[in-house]
Amino acid sequence: MTRLSIRAQQKEEKKQSLLSAAFSLFTQKGVAKTTVDEIVRQANVAKGTFYLYFQDKTQLLQELILRISTRVLDEAYRYVRQHDTGNFTENVILLMDYVIEYFKRNKLCLRLIERNFSWPMVAQQLTARTDPLWAALCRDLEASPLASRHSPEDVFKLIFVITEMCGATCYSSIIEGKPDTIDNMKPILYEIVRKALS
Repeated sequence: MTRLSIRAQQKEEKKQSLLSAAFSLFTQKGVAKTTVDEIVRQANVAKGTFYLYFQDKTQLLQELILRISTRVLDEAYRYVRQHDTGNFTENVILLMDYVIEYFKRNKLCLRLIERNFSWPMVAQQLTARTDPLWAALCRDLEASPLASRHSPEDVFKLIFVITEMCGATCYSSIIEGKPDTIDNMKPILYEIVRKALS
């Protein structure tokens, strides 16, 4: 391993340590009650190191949301690929169901990202296509029945609305229990998505 690659690895480890510390503190105390001093102390790095990677807690939180959202979506997409129904709409429902079940099991992650499951990652990744996951998702969208009926911009907007609806419903139903449990909300959510994609 070259000296440059060792340095890059060390930098990534410090950044990951900050993210892990922040995740732990944010989920225990809340974002507002957590200080940068506490994050760096728990990460065992100097305060100046924090500012090499992040402008402030908000930027760090956005990075956490992006990483969590991308990980969940990646897992869901792999699950759909393994259990492909052969029907685009039903695959979207399968993906949503995976995301919902993930957040049912991981309420701390859902509390942290609140209703922001999709937008940070969609805005940054869907048009960039640099990540293999996003490139594959874009190929699937371009090959979907939606692409033959809608412009690329409208497909993006429709997927945005569906993912935002999924994220907001997860938070409201799983965390707040409103207007009902997530299991009782699923059929309604899925019916709306089926109508939107038909």
